[in-house]
Amino acid sequence: MSFRGKKFVFFAILATIMIPFQAIMLPVYIITLKLHLIDSVNNVMGYIGLVMPFAVSAFGIFLMRQAFIKVPKEVEEAAIVDFQMFTRVVIPMVKPTLAVLAVFTFIGSWGEFLWPSIMLTKDAMYTLPVGINNLQGMFSSNWRFIAAGSIISTIPIIVFFLMMQRYFISGENDGAVKG
Repeated sequence: MSFRGKKFVFFAILATIMIPFQAIMLPVYIITLKLHLIDSVNNVMGYIGLVMPFAVSAFGIFLMRQAFIKVPKEVEEAAIVDFQMFTRVVIPMVKPTLAVLAVFTFIGSWGEFLWPSIMLTKDAMYTLPVGINNLQGMFSSNWRFIAAGSIISTIPIIVFFLMMQRYFISGENDGAVKG
């Protein structure tokens, strides 16, 4: 979309990549605490508190912007007129980029340790990395359980990548009409 100050907004969003999560962790924690998104086992809100800080990233915005820049202007204008055109033509053109973003986001959130260890206090809600860390005691550790948990934690990442791999291989301009 074209609007006044588009480049400034894009570079402002891109500049947030340079801010480490540890620098904004306390304000994000306070916001999630005030929204009652912490440690709610009975409802979905506790899980939303884990996901929301990582749902949208500057890297994702940058990656998708670069993919949509490659879409021809004529196809984009036709998609504005007809939503079906958008879902059947434009989205298939950026499917490989969506797959890459999905894999990066899944791997990043699946292996996240710091945020869940701060957010969660109930054992029932622990994520796999936090749960594996709890297997290590102060004076003793059961290394067999820790090793087994570490191996099991990689299985969903491998399965998700294998499911998304076909989108990496497919052409970037699937669904576009050449002519």
